[in-house]
Amino acid sequence: MSLQKVKAARLRRALLWMLFLSAWGRLSAQDGNARIYGTVTDFHGQAIEGASVILKDSRFRPLQETLSDKNGKYVLFVPKGTYYCLYAIRPADYRVSRLEYWTWNVPVYEDMEINPQYDRMEIYGINVFEPQVTPQETYMLYFRPMSLAKTLAIVDRQKVDGRRFEREKRAEGLLKPTEGDILNVGPEAITPGELEIEVNGLKAKILGIHKTVEYARGLYYHGYNVQILKPKNQSAPKTAYDRITIVLHSRETGESGKGEAFIKRR
Repeated sequence: MSLQKVKAARLRRALLWMLFLSAWGRLSAQDGNARIYGTVTDFHGQAIEGASVILKDSRFRPLQETLSDKNGKYVLFVPKGTYYCLYAIRPADYRVSRLEYWTWNVPVYEDMEINPQYDRMEIYGINVFEPQVTPQETYMLYFRPMSLAKTLAIVDRQKVDGRRFEREKRAEGLLKPTEGDILNVGPEAITPGELEIEVNGLKAKILGIHKTVEYARGLYYHGYNVQILKPKNQSAPKTAYDRITIVLHSRETGESGKGEAFIKRR
């Protein structure tokens, strides 16, 4: 096939795709559907092709799933509603070169852009709430950071000495969270200089960072509670939800990660 024919075929495919998206936009307003779209990248800004982007329910069952293209772009067509979480990673990367991206409490009531960015630090289990005090000028965040380097080190130790975590035994007695019981896969400490937090794209002031312990699946993990001051100069968002973005650049491990969550404003 000649070069001109190849270019013509590509142009036809592009036009058909644009027509499809245009038709979808008209239909979505009529039938209660919307789309989630965006670009999957790493922390060097490089597009990630073949990343699985999955919308999940509260039992982590896939509801909608797609793959990013060669430019890192993806699109999901979903019924309007609030979804438990959206997850992204290229399967071949998981626990080899990178860990996942997550966003939580996803309110899809109109077309929404979400740009997953992932690397070697996972920002997992983000929860956001507003303290019950006036004025409502702060948010409290909780998340569990997980380092790929520390995770792989634990896996290597298990292979060497043959030990396996006995989750059922630990769960039976809810063992006290002593140092020996904690699965230490997070940074030993996080400072404000390592943490970037935004509300609807605007930088938020970090008021305090407190290390804590979380129990899950028969094990204990380190997590962090962070209080932030809401940005004062933000314009009114289009939706009734605030988007919280957390980016961590750990000096201890040299790893970076991003996670997001939505919270409905009062």
